[in-house]
Amino acid sequence: MPEALYGSPEAAPELPAFPELTLIGQHHGTYLIAQNEDGLYLIDQHAAHERVNYEYFYEKFGHPADASQELLIPITLEFTSAESEKLKERLNWFESAGVILEHFGGGTFRVVSHPYWFPSGEEAAIIEEMAEWVLQERQIDLAKLREKSSILVSCKASIKANQKLTPEEATTLIQRLAACKQPYTCPHGRPIVVSFSTYDLEKLFKRVM
Repeated sequence: MPEALYGSPEAAPELPAFPELTLIGQHHGTYLIAQNEDGLYLIDQHAAHERVNYEYFYEKFGHPADASQELLIPITLEFTSAESEKLKERLNWFESAGVILEHFGGGTFRVVSHPYWFPSGEEAAIIEEMAEWVLQERQIDLAKLREKSSILVSCKASIKANQKLTPEEATTLIQRLAACKQPYTCPHGRPIVVSFSTYDLEKLFKRVM
């Protein structure tokens, strides 16, 4: 049976080294197929890219104010009266993530600044999801805010399923995944890599008992 390679960020120092792999191809624009002398590997390309992006953005969110850029045209967001009252008390949480959100009256808020490395075209969606999360939480510490913000941004910035990659793009993704601190699970905890040893394959084809 296939072997799923799991591991939480907390367990990262004890994880096995990521194997050296040679790309074979891509299945249904979703899974990368690779191999080495030990067997066959299937890699979820979206989960892999999420992990790569998550570690990148987690580092960025460690110093969000340094990367915050003022917008020429503010992003306008609308909320209910109850949401607005709660948001007005929590604007400093957004500022901790490099997002300057201002109350503009009624249920209207304006984003006047956000980190320049937010994925282009996804800025409003990211901040709306951030606001939704902030509204749901009773208490938020900076570590939790950094983690959640990194997950939101990495998901928006990652390639999706059913997206064709060139061999060069796929190979680069595998190489970048191998360089991650935690290359075996995505930020949501799902496995990125599933492997079949040569013995597993031989057993499936009844070459061995």
